[in-house]
Amino acid sequence: MNTKKFWCHYIGNDGNTPKRRSIELKPIGELVPALDGVGTTPLWFEREEDQRYSHTYVYYWLYAQLSDKVAVTVQYRMSDQDLELLGMTDEIIEQRATNLWTKDIERCTTDEARKRMMENKRSWIESTTASRDRYFERLKMLCSFDELLLTGDHWISNACLRAFTEAESPVYPVLQALREQKLAEREAREREREKERKQREEEEAKKKIEEACKERERLMEEATKFRDGKSISGCDVVELCRRCSIDIHLRTVHNLQQVIVNINGKEGTCQYYRQRGKRRPQLDGCYEVAGKLYHHLQEHYDELVDYMKACNKAA
Repeated sequence: MNTKKFWCHYIGNDGNTPKRRSIELKPIGELVPALDGVGTTPLWFEREEDQRYSHTYVYYWLYAQLSDKVAVTVQYRMSDQDLELLGMTDEIIEQRATNLWTKDIERCTTDEARKRMMENKRSWIESTTASRDRYFERLKMLCSFDELLLTGDHWISNACLRAFTEAESPVYPVLQALREQKLAEREAREREREKERKQREEEEAKKKIEEACKERERLMEEATKFRDGKSISGCDVVELCRRCSIDIHLRTVHNLQQVIVNINGKEGTCQYYRQRGKRRPQLDGCYEVAGKLYHHLQEHYDELVDYMKACNKAA
């Protein structure tokens, strides 16, 4: 096989550090004959095998030749499936579509179903052909890697700059200026995203504060109703007890939140859910807590109001 050694510049596993090592590469024409000798920076490849789960995956890392001894990664790799797609002619695609869809078409019992299957076959052919052509055009663009970098459609990495420097390419100053411009644009985008993120966080924090204030106001209305001898929900009883520092057993908390619909501390009555086929729940603890809260509000209602107002003012 026709191989050649290059000083290859590439990016390390951390995705940022530029590295350089001597690698034996093979021309892209061995994989895709139509690309042999195409472009100003011919493509070469390095074959890599990856063992995963008792299966071997084969990848082909592509490099652009900048001089007789210098190559740079184009940050692009191909697989055997990609090569299979590139090697498919229109006749092969048509034959494969026929093999895939013939039996399904023959099993159709109505003209409408047969027409739908034919439409699916045609869509598959068009999609596969478009994918092949798009992939081939991308590789043709990579064969002129220096021109692709100058268009600004491809990221200019540190490895690219080092490779063009070593190859003494005349486009190096232009690429360096383009990279600085891209970095400035990226920093501007990051600043804009950071600004939007902070603004979003401030809005969310403001919204949470407003919701907390509204919840405190609602809770005060419920406390007023409970003090006046009206019924409120069990969840509100738990929240009011927490703010009034009244201890509640965990089982009682569960009953108030999950079983009780509403409860009256003055009359000692409540409405609750009862599951069919199960015994009546024990609600003595709920009545006791509701009574404690009722008497506490009779004595310390003004203190709770002042506390709630102070919280809203601080927010």
